[in-house]
Amino acid sequence: MPIWALTELLELGQLSRLYSGLRNDLATEIATAFGVPTKRLMASWIATVNYVRNIAAHHARLFNRKLVISPKRPKPGQVPLLDHLGQLGAPKQFGSYNALAVMAYLLKTAAPTANWPDRVASHLRQFPRNTALDVGSMGVAEGWLDEPLWRPRVSK
Repeated sequence: MPIWALTELLELGQLSRLYSGLRNDLATEIATAFGVPTKRLMASWIATVNYVRNIAAHHARLFNRKLVISPKRPKPGQVPLLDHLGQLGAPKQFGSYNALAVMAYLLKTAAPTANWPDRVASHLRQFPRNTALDVGSMGVAEGWLDEPLWRPRVSK
């Protein structure tokens, strides 16, 4: 069976494990195509996307959830659009925000015309603010929704 046909049948978790088992050179080539510098980083991100997908598919709460599988943060300068995740004092490494940021970044390459990142940012900006509940509990720091990652795309 051709690999492209096989991957159509695989579940995301199986695809994640398959990617993790690839030779380093092949996995790095795939990661580079998505703008991710290393296999290790990409494997972490795929595992996180699979985990978040499963949370959503089972209608579980994603807001204010400590993610058991969280995305590894890139080193400063490796992925400029995600540099804000590693800033000093960055809150909630295991919060949902990091996973949302990684998914938005991956979509910029995989589906450049997708408006999902714009819709997520809009949703988070509209989130009510009060003393008991705010987006900070997801790991969204002040000003992070103004980062270039979340700026709306300009239609041409």
